[in-house]
Amino acid sequence: MAPLRIRAHAIREKGGRADPFFYERELGRRDVLVRITHCSVARGDLQFISDDWGDARFPLVPGHEIVGVVEEAGDEVAEVRPGARVGVGYQQEACFECPYCRRGTEQLCPRQKVIAVDRYGGWADHIVVDARFAFELPAPLESAASAPLLSSGLTVFAGILRGALTERSRVAVLGAGGLGHLAIQFLHKMGHDVSALSHSPAKRELIERLGGVYVDVADPERRASCRESFDFILSTLNVPFDLDASVRMLKPDGRLCLVASPVQALPLSGGLLSNSRRTIHGNYIGSRADTRRMLDFAAEHGIAAVVDVMPFARINEAIERVRSRDVPMGLVLESRD
Repeated sequence: MAPLRIRAHAIREKGGRADPFFYERELGRRDVLVRITHCSVARGDLQFISDDWGDARFPLVPGHEIVGVVEEAGDEVAEVRPGARVGVGYQQEACFECPYCRRGTEQLCPRQKVIAVDRYGGWADHIVVDARFAFELPAPLESAASAPLLSSGLTVFAGILRGALTERSRVAVLGAGGLGHLAIQFLHKMGHDVSALSHSPAKRELIERLGGVYVDVADPERRASCRESFDFILSTLNVPFDLDASVRMLKPDGRLCLVASPVQALPLSGGLLSNSRRTIHGNYIGSRADTRRMLDFAAEHGIAAVVDVMPFARINEAIERVRSRDVPMGLVLESRD
């Protein structure tokens, strides 16, 4: 089979604009060709454009929260068929042979392939992906509002699962942006008492509508009142924050999960852990099983991202809106061909 020629929008240099770009990709026996209908412009995409982590490869085609329709499938594909509406996230491939893959944690595979580092992403007309990482979307999920679930939603959902929460735990979400507003919904629908710790009073109405209680952590007295209050805190912040202050908000035996982190170091006083058995752990996306469970849970409970929608043709305007934080929660590009 001749290689497929794919039209995309690429960043050719660090910090550059998105320009028209073509590349070729073969459709393997385990692959599907997905016609992209929706793709997020997320803050993580901007971090790749800026090469904040030092591993972006240019020319770069970002976009790691994708919804589309399967157009072709390789000979050995059994998971999805042409015509299926699917979601595709950050991870594109795994070896399925290593200990991590064999135990069902493919996201930890040392030979995994991911968007922006190893593979071109969703700012394109099509994408070729291992069919095992293309997930058929439940019918109730609307395409544009579901695109962010494929990475932002998965990351917070899997992080919550790792928290091993007991029934009706008292929990908090640090930050109420793209990741945080999804975490509030998941935690609320799981039956927990959710507080959203934010510096943005303008987000109070949305937070309360999504099932959380707004806590203005810019207010020293309000912040102090949260000391030793929470069983679990999920941090969605990718800017520097006071880690010590956040840990002090945990009850003894409480857990803090980092699902996003700034490039800068976060100092921590070790005694805040050793004297109270508190724990800090991280989370990196989620497994295929986590993805299916998350999508089913979102469909059952009506969980969706709050997004602005723009046409792919206005991609550079969309990038600037996200960069300048002129987007309340998320922004999704839509194909209107």
